[in-house]
Amino acid sequence: MTGEDQHARQRELLQKIRIQANRLQSLLVRFQGADGPNATSDYTSTLEQAIISLDELFLLVIVGEFNAGKSALINALLRAPVLEEGPVPTTAQITKVRYGMQNTRMQLDKTTIEQLYPHDFLKNISIIDTPGINAVLREHERLTESFIPRSDLILLVISADRSFTESERAFLERIRRWGKKVLIVLNKADLLRTQQDFDQVNRFIKENCRRLLGFEPIIFPVSVLQAQQAQTAVGQDAIRLWERSRIGTLEDYLFHKLDEGEQARLKLLNPLGVMQRLTQETEKTIEQRQKLLADDEETVRNIERRLQQHRVRMEQNFAPWLNKVENIVLETSKRGDQFFEDTIRLRRTLDLIKSEKIQQEFEQQVLSDSATRIDQTVKELIDWQLDQEQVLWQDILEYIDRRQRESNPRNEQMIGSVNRRFDTSRKYVLEAVRQEASRVVESYNRPQQAAGMAEEMQNAVFQSLAVVAGGVTVGTVGIIAATAIGFTFLDVTGITAGIALIGLGFFILPYQRRRAKQKFDQKMQQLRTQLATAMKDQFSKGLDSAIQRVHDALAPYTSFVGSEQEKNRTMKQQLSEVQSETQNLQNAVEHLR
Repeated sequence: MTGEDQHARQRELLQKIRIQANRLQSLLVRFQGADGPNATSDYTSTLEQAIISLDELFLLVIVGEFNAGKSALINALLRAPVLEEGPVPTTAQITKVRYGMQNTRMQLDKTTIEQLYPHDFLKNISIIDTPGINAVLREHERLTESFIPRSDLILLVISADRSFTESERAFLERIRRWGKKVLIVLNKADLLRTQQDFDQVNRFIKENCRRLLGFEPIIFPVSVLQAQQAQTAVGQDAIRLWERSRIGTLEDYLFHKLDEGEQARLKLLNPLGVMQRLTQETEKTIEQRQKLLADDEETVRNIERRLQQHRVRMEQNFAPWLNKVENIVLETSKRGDQFFEDTIRLRRTLDLIKSEKIQQEFEQQVLSDSATRIDQTVKELIDWQLDQEQVLWQDILEYIDRRQRESNPRNEQMIGSVNRRFDTSRKYVLEAVRQEASRVVESYNRPQQAAGMAEEMQNAVFQSLAVVAGGVTVGTVGIIAATAIGFTFLDVTGITAGIALIGLGFFILPYQRRRAKQKFDQKMQQLRTQLATAMKDQFSKGLDSAIQRVHDALAPYTSFVGSEQEKNRTMKQQLSEVQSETQNLQNAVEHLR
């Protein structure tokens, strides 16, 4: 491939990388929603910086523990004491070293210093000097890590007297997650007196990188001290010290082997590594969300199961109340039969003519307290139904409280830092259900609610019984009286008229007695049926209404879980497509040589 062809291929890949990066950025913005600072918004900012870096000079970032010699190494490469050095942490900010006609230092912001210096090396490469990764101030370490995603090549400076410490291993692991090319500079190599010492340290670093991090490192042993001494020495001493420092080998790699083509390849790989890392981290976030949403889905299912169990339990326990009312009607029916048996007799002919007296006896002996007992039973049924609804809401309230404690044992955000908008929305919708349950429980006013429900129940009963009673709607007592008496004493009047006209036949009174009993039994059966129908209808209406209130309170929570699950599925699919295309682009860039 000619140089022109290679440049054309680089431009083509650059355009594809921009398109892919913008696509991922759009996905991340849509995923995080209208949110404040959080992990996801940091991702979009990091990606944006990686996109911007495509138009900037090649960025070489120097990292390592404090006093490892990072600033001294940069000074050795520039052949001048450009940066401050010292035995204690001297770099408390990010220092960006780039080309300038004069040696100038300026403060760009509270975390960044810009150092200009006239060295040809800096015309193509900018150098970043970072605070120590094990500095006492963790803010320094954060500054170092925040700059890593923007780098094109990283030099990890390790001191030979404490090579490959735990902080270096952990930091190197974080660097590798960004897909960065890392060179290890083993400083203070002059402390290794023998080749055996050097081989031992070199082998130790390589074995740990392979075993713990899965890559084969390129190691440059140097002595910054000897390089500095060479600058002040003269003649053969200067040459000997410079050769022993081995800085020249590192310079040769950075100035010559790291040519324009290799720099372009590494720069193209920079945003691709960032994209792969952000895609993987976002997929982890999606998995975290999915686990939480699965718990939420189970919460909804558990509440639904409680509602179903409540319905079954209520319907089972309603039967005894219905039987109680039916028994009252059956007792009334039996007393009526006995009343007609005892009353419609020849010996009571004169009493039968006095309908007012017979009606009074009928009310006392047959109706008695039937209506009052039915009214009382209906009221008790209503109280029981309301109490059970209260128990239902209390059960849901206790369950949600327990659910919140399990999700958030230390009263922190329910799901940590997955995403603030998601955290807040999820917490809000579940809390809304809890608050509604709490409101119902705390505002429970049984007399007031019972009065309203009793009125509905009684109206339903009255309307049903009015049909039986021929349009009379004067309350339960009046209805039963009209039902039981209205037809009966028309028949009694007919009996007295018959007596007056044709005398007392042997078969007249038994016939009228049987006829009265049959009609009364029919009316009582009709009354029992109508009462049962009215009570069932009103009970079902109250039960449905109670369950619907829970569904209404649960609806925003259920809707949130469903919509977030769908969003997760869509986002996961789109991220998978981005990741696949990013991998293809990485393979293409890797083959640019």
